[in-house]
Amino acid sequence: MPGFRRWGKSRFQKNPESSFKLLAAVLIITLYLIIKEFSSPPIHVPNSYNVGADIQYKAWQNGTEHADTEKATAVRDAMKYTFWKYRQSAWGYDDVRPVSGEGANSRNGWGAFIVDSSTTLALMGLYDELALCVQHIIAIDFTKTEDLVDPFETTIRYLGGLVSLVDLADAGLVPENIINAEARGLILQQAVTLANSLGPAYDTPTGMPYPRVNFNTSEGVPDPPSVYIEHPERPRYDNPVIGPARTGSSILEARTLTRLTGDPIYAKNATMAWAPMVWNKWITPWKGMVDAPIDIVTGQPVGRQRHWDSGHDSYYEYLVKMTLLSPPADPYMKDYKSRFLDAATSLRTHLASRSAPAPSHTMQHLFIGRQDAQWFLNKQSHLACFAPGTLLLASKHYLEPDLHTFALALLEACHHTYTSTPSKIGPEAWSWVPKFGYDDPIYLPSTNRQKKEWETSGFWSTDAAYKGRPEYLESLFYAWRITGEQRYRDWAWEAFQALETHCKAPFGYAGLSDVYRPNGPGAGWVDEQESYWASETLKYAYLVFAAKEVASLDRWVFSTEGHLFRMIR
Repeated sequence: MPGFRRWGKSRFQKNPESSFKLLAAVLIITLYLIIKEFSSPPIHVPNSYNVGADIQYKAWQNGTEHADTEKATAVRDAMKYTFWKYRQSAWGYDDVRPVSGEGANSRNGWGAFIVDSSTTLALMGLYDELALCVQHIIAIDFTKTEDLVDPFETTIRYLGGLVSLVDLADAGLVPENIINAEARGLILQQAVTLANSLGPAYDTPTGMPYPRVNFNTSEGVPDPPSVYIEHPERPRYDNPVIGPARTGSSILEARTLTRLTGDPIYAKNATMAWAPMVWNKWITPWKGMVDAPIDIVTGQPVGRQRHWDSGHDSYYEYLVKMTLLSPPADPYMKDYKSRFLDAATSLRTHLASRSAPAPSHTMQHLFIGRQDAQWFLNKQSHLACFAPGTLLLASKHYLEPDLHTFALALLEACHHTYTSTPSKIGPEAWSWVPKFGYDDPIYLPSTNRQKKEWETSGFWSTDAAYKGRPEYLESLFYAWRITGEQRYRDWAWEAFQALETHCKAPFGYAGLSDVYRPNGPGAGWVDEQESYWASETLKYAYLVFAAKEVASLDRWVFSTEGHLFRMIR
């Protein structure tokens, strides 16, 4: 199909016998017909909502749907502190080091914090701060950087933030003196510039993106050698490889950009990027679950890793969220839905693992592990605590009560990891002794510390750090908005108070090196603050205590970075 990609002929087209090319050709033709719907003029509907779903709890009583003003204000104050400390010490850098106050660049030096935090500022009504962000955003040169660009991180943090800001302005949630028609156009043009700069990533036979893009040469490239130096255990392959999250987590951002511009190229490329997983021609043991990592040239899995944890997580998240964002006429809605439900069933059947009772902790908790070839790994990370929220969303949207029960059990287990530490903050990763089916677990408590943790709480930390992660609060937000149960607000407040107590540093909010040994302010601080602290952690904490109308799940779809996109139905 001529003109399907803008970046010319792929360097890999010397392999015309590849069986995957036939699949790609079929997909190109069929997807072209589907995405013709995006050829309409850009949509700009200010001061209006389009209700698209029936997700949020409806039977509120005694005013429980209203804002908890005191708690919402406390979170808002934490955001103000975060913003102004960054403004004071590191304006224009990607991040601020919250202990030393130094600026740091980890995302190509465009000011990741500024773009990533903008949607949180908009929802909180921090318009003076947002105005400063807008001034910076419209001045960024998204065509230049000396570093290799990660398409995944750049899409979810920068591109997602830009298009979400336009959607928020179009919905009347940003005053016109902050984002007027001219500023809106400039922000949208920045999104287009960035998306076009990322375009060469998709110039592969499968459409699955390269791990990096070189903006100076306008070509996709493999992971840099530094990745293998930092992770010497990572195997090397003949061609570049990618995980499900990195190739399957651009569809929401790209689809929204296509809607805003009327240009189908963005939705086309993102659809092709996850097509080899959604319409998987490779035989996998579990329905709906993807084997990874995946060769971007052939589309063939070169590993046998299956899970919903780091590196795989947001692909499954985007399957269900795409069915909320897609126009109802999209004939592939049923494919996204069935693929998600199959994956959720496989997660529950094969990876959900109840912990065995411990000497001093007889309660059992439902964790989710990982599969690597024939081995079940009884290990979960904080990142996987996104799963309860995503499963709750699916349970309501698809009318699947079993998923509702499963999700709340997983959320209770994540809650348990928080309440079991002296800091009342959950660790980065942990293990447990499975109660059923595994007589010889891969991981067992080996040190005196691990044995003590297991004996008292039924799990032990394998990485005791806290990195500002949002996933637990994210799932509490979904649980509160979908069930209306007060306990989820209570749990969120307990978690926020712990973060305020142990992580608040001179120039922001620091990570912790050991959640079991906080030992007072300043002890064990890690001098890092990722932009997701502002875009997700504080946003979800705030939304738990905001009124139910603020960022309603019946009107907005959240990206994996916490940015909001409107449902247009």
